[in-house]
Amino acid sequence: MKPLEPFFTVSDYLIQRLHEAGLRDVFTVPGDYVARWFDYIDDKARNDGYQLTRLGCRSELEAGYAADAYGRINGISCAAVTYGVGALSLINPVAGSYVERVPTVAISGSPGTSATDRPFARTYKILLHHATGNYEADRNAYADITAEAIIISDAAAAPSMIDGALGAALSEKRPVYIEIWRQLWDAECTRPAGALKVPALPVDADAVKAAAAHVASLVKEAAKPLFWGGIEVQRYGLQDAFAGLVDQTGIPYVTSLLAKSVLAETHPGFIGTYTGPSSDYATYNTVDLSDLVVVTGDLLTDDYEAFVSKDFAQMVVAYDSTVRVGEAYYFQVPLTEFIAALSEALKGAGKREPWAVKGPAVIDPDFKPFPPDTITYARFFQRMLSWVDADMTLVPDESSSMYVSCNIPVNRANGFVSEAAWGSIGYASAAALGLSVAAPDARPVVFAGDGGFQMVAQTVSTMAVYKRNPIIFVMANTIYGIEQALTNDKAYTEGQPFNPFNVIPAWDYAGLAVALGAKGVAVTTLTELENALTTVKADPDSVWLVQVNLPADDIPQEILRLATNEPPSPP
Repeated sequence: MKPLEPFFTVSDYLIQRLHEAGLRDVFTVPGDYVARWFDYIDDKARNDGYQLTRLGCRSELEAGYAADAYGRINGISCAAVTYGVGALSLINPVAGSYVERVPTVAISGSPGTSATDRPFARTYKILLHHATGNYEADRNAYADITAEAIIISDAAAAPSMIDGALGAALSEKRPVYIEIWRQLWDAECTRPAGALKVPALPVDADAVKAAAAHVASLVKEAAKPLFWGGIEVQRYGLQDAFAGLVDQTGIPYVTSLLAKSVLAETHPGFIGTYTGPSSDYATYNTVDLSDLVVVTGDLLTDDYEAFVSKDFAQMVVAYDSTVRVGEAYYFQVPLTEFIAALSEALKGAGKREPWAVKGPAVIDPDFKPFPPDTITYARFFQRMLSWVDADMTLVPDESSSMYVSCNIPVNRANGFVSEAAWGSIGYASAAALGLSVAAPDARPVVFAGDGGFQMVAQTVSTMAVYKRNPIIFVMANTIYGIEQALTNDKAYTEGQPFNPFNVIPAWDYAGLAVALGAKGVAVTTLTELENALTTVKADPDSVWLVQVNLPADDIPQEILRLATNEPPSPP
């Protein structure tokens, strides 16, 4: 390795400001344009008191998913890759961070003005490796999925540009893209001057007061009001404030799938996780009976289209610094100010007696008969109800497991992580790597579809290398099950053929895990499953992959309801 420069560099500045922002770990994929920054990170004698730990990943997809999940717990995250092939591969995870409000910092090194970079290319009319020829292409690709996307080409400007981007990420809870010309990693620059400034979100005090008064008046008039706890409550650190509002008013609350476990689900006001028609009956019925739903800090996806179209004029949505009350809008009303103002406006209303209470945890039974010792989705998740411990973090993939696992009680805040809005299959397995680093005392438990797992299988190797301890249940049925249900559910209910594009090859997942340095076991019967559950729980220091072999024609009832938009039936 070339010796590091004896003076303070752009590399050092970026490390120190990231550390100050709360970062401790960086998920990386090497490349010559960015590699010099890794030398600075890896030198533990450098930047005393500001050291970062670098974790090398097997692909940009893995690095991005791991960083995204890390940021959900830690409050900021970072993935660092090289120009072009790396940065453009990282776009999918960063887009997920943008949609679901995670301040992921995407770092890319790029060609600069070194002897073999842009001047060389201009002189000899050649294309630089990893480049399209448009040297703003990467930055432009990130412009619509970040709070700020910048190219740093001057060492003197680096401090203010880095500060501006990190401030935007922390303020808006959105990702940022920072591209740095590669000769600048060793370029001298000034040291940080004062604390990193995080801009406050714009606030219209009159709009805050008017929105809170409007909503409070509706709450007081409503016979069955309901709060809906959203993801911004967690992202902006408002869990205590939201719990206080629920406690003060006595109004029950539900969460979305994205925001499940925003509070520990032992909270007396909690009703359930609302997922539209795939919800359990008690939760679905509570939302249906409510005459006023106050959505507090959540984006609404098409999972809730029936609910939104039915209740648009009567519902309140506070999200992204805007409060909508029916068809009235109040702007520049951040959630922090709105919750505080609403709590104040409702102080004289007293605490209500609860009009709804949480029902028992329910996993729907098999939708058709299967042999008694066969593992099915329903039987597996019914077992999870009592097997999961409070010190586990549940991580379902965008798969047939997601809408079932949300009915498992989570008795710890932030104990359930899902990419429920962006919905990129394969996310959960790589996310478990990031979660195990951000919260090492909470063991990640992944429920992955086999199709999604095949996209990021190599993350098991990274987990083993860094001695992480996730448990990955690969639900192996050789079908993109949720896609099949959404495109033709009659393949399950009437035995019609599966769509050829939804059929995937069978892998020896347990054997693959062993080859990648982890531990693996395959189970097909309930007896084998029980033995495996005992084994993996008794080994808390290892990565385990449990290949759960399922009938190809099995599907959770929750998914069938989602596909057909049919509500749950009373028990």
